[in-house]
Amino acid sequence: MKKILPFLVIGILVLSGFGTIAVKIENEKHDSEYINYINPIIGGRDFTHTVLGEFGTASYCGYCKFGHSALKQIYSEGYRPFYYVSMVGDKNKNAYNRLKDDYNFYGYPTIWFDGGYKVNLGASSVEQAYAAYNASIYACGSRSVNDIDLTLDVEWLGPGNPSPVNGNTTVPLDKCLSWTNAEMKISASIKNNEATTYGGTLRVYVTEINSSMGWQDQYGNPYTFPFLDFAYNDEISIDAGQTWEDDTNWDGKDYNDGYGNDFSSITQENIMIIASVFDDEWHQGYSYPPNNYPFDAYYVDESEGFIAGTNTDPKTFDVYFGETNPPPKVSSNQTDLEYCPDGLNFSTTYYWKIVVWDNQGSSISGPLWTFTTRGNSPPNTPNDPDPEDGETEVPINACISWTSEDPEGDDVTYDVYFGKNDEPPLVSNNQSSNTYCLDDPLDFNTKYFWKIIAWDEYGLNSSGDTWTFTTEENLPPNTPSNPNPPDGSIDVSIYKILSWTGGDPNQGDKVTYDVYFGKSSPPPLVAEYVTQSAYDPGEMDLNTTYFWQIVAEDSQSESVTGPIWKFTTEEEHNDPPTSPNIDGPKSGQVRVELCWTFKSNDPNNDKIKYSIDWGDGEFEETNYNSPNIPIEVCHIYKKQGPYTISAIAEDEEGLESGESTFQIIIPRGRTINYILLKQLFERLIQIFPIIRNLFELY
Repeated sequence: MKKILPFLVIGILVLSGFGTIAVKIENEKHDSEYINYINPIIGGRDFTHTVLGEFGTASYCGYCKFGHSALKQIYSEGYRPFYYVSMVGDKNKNAYNRLKDDYNFYGYPTIWFDGGYKVNLGASSVEQAYAAYNASIYACGSRSVNDIDLTLDVEWLGPGNPSPVNGNTTVPLDKCLSWTNAEMKISASIKNNEATTYGGTLRVYVTEINSSMGWQDQYGNPYTFPFLDFAYNDEISIDAGQTWEDDTNWDGKDYNDGYGNDFSSITQENIMIIASVFDDEWHQGYSYPPNNYPFDAYYVDESEGFIAGTNTDPKTFDVYFGETNPPPKVSSNQTDLEYCPDGLNFSTTYYWKIVVWDNQGSSISGPLWTFTTRGNSPPNTPNDPDPEDGETEVPINACISWTSEDPEGDDVTYDVYFGKNDEPPLVSNNQSSNTYCLDDPLDFNTKYFWKIIAWDEYGLNSSGDTWTFTTEENLPPNTPSNPNPPDGSIDVSIYKILSWTGGDPNQGDKVTYDVYFGKSSPPPLVAEYVTQSAYDPGEMDLNTTYFWQIVAEDSQSESVTGPIWKFTTEEEHNDPPTSPNIDGPKSGQVRVELCWTFKSNDPNNDKIKYSIDWGDGEFEETNYNSPNIPIEVCHIYKKQGPYTISAIAEDEEGLESGESTFQIIIPRGRTINYILLKQLFERLIQIFPIIRNLFELY
């Protein structure tokens, strides 16, 4: 019993719900349904500054929902000068990099208050997280800070990021106009009221009040104030009594979450900008309190938040577009961030602007943009003919090809003129390929003429020169050679198919064969105009000598006669063995040897060997054994999964059977991750010292 007690304690502690250990729990609905995020924060009791919380979380984290609900509840109460930013690490690499690089974070959920002055790791319930976070906020709010004043302002700029880019002079005629409505001007100023120079870092967090990108906690609630990216993350230095000021334009289209999703769809009334000034004095922080996962902590001296707008979501757009300045209105009350004009002209300057209307009847007019459409030139004159102009000895199966491109990158099509006179006829039109092949071979020793006309998609064309080439002269076919069976062979199968090497030195010239075959020499003609270099004589007699000869003839009636070959058939016909019978286990374990038997019969009583494919990339071949006797072969599978064993039998004469298959399943083995258990045990000892004492006692 003494030995069991420590492990019972460990089990109780694991199941008690410590927040950073991933234990699956049922989703529960917290009572705090509604939070008025956009109410301005009122002053707190004796707070020296506005506190910032950076909430490290992930959408898959089961305990993070407790921390998120607690933060929402604290913020909604509105009597603490406090902001928080949700750093959703699995959805936004910008957030993850902040947690990893600057805070050396240990696990989700963790919240760093004021840059690490207080760190709360884990959350076992909403009530526990609420109490812990409140204590940390009050501790941060009561500490001494540098005397600085932080001011933040946000101005929604309306339409931005025009496409085509303003001033572009090479715009294609089919270009649609597009824009974004996610640009804002963010201004910050910091006054140093101290008697000495102030140094630190200004971080301006762009967040959404409620995530519009589907980032949710395990309650199914959208994350609140999820971090998108920084508008500022800059070191600052301010002389005594002086003020630092700067502004920047931030457009969501230019920023993304690191997974290819930009922020161009953000809306004005759902944006909260949170700015914090971090002092440059270094402190030792720990992301696994009290003394593990160290990081360099720089505490926050002041924070400020600004909501981009209220009831200002843009609803519609008016589009002004034309060749005059100012341009006329061409579209009203459209919801799309795109407009496609019809009938643009080459080399013409156009003007356009966008007016945005919100649901309160207010509007913002974007700047006036311009672009100029590109000019148009005909395609480049077709050149680089193949065959080359004037080339001779061209194969009769040659294709013609050429080169031609368009200076503006337009699609190009071609008309092909080809024939035997100097004004060749049109043989192909509107083809996109720069190669043309005739269906039939060309004539031997003939001069051909050809030219190409290239067209762009707007009707401009360029005509190439008329080129010529002359085809090769005809040569007789190759003398038939390489007989199979080889000349003088014996013990040839009575079902043997005869084959040889033929062909023609003129590429593309068609060759046919006359086959002479029989028991006498010279053999008689048995087949004419055979198109393949093979002939099936049918079943032959046993132990008989046969003679055969091939005559090759090309398309011009040139012919060549091969030599007379002979062979002798087998005394007794050999048949292949039967397909193997496979017998053995249909399931097994990983890394355990399993054995199967393989059995096949041979009609001629020849010895048999087996070629086995185990289905896992490994192969095996047995020795020759007597037929109709089971042969045991064993194998070890190294990974779980279904496998198909296949095998064929082969006799001593080299004849193979058909293939047989056998299915086996190797299920996943049960293993214990001792390394993970060891790490878990070490963490529990650090968190709960009572466990260490128990092991010392027992």
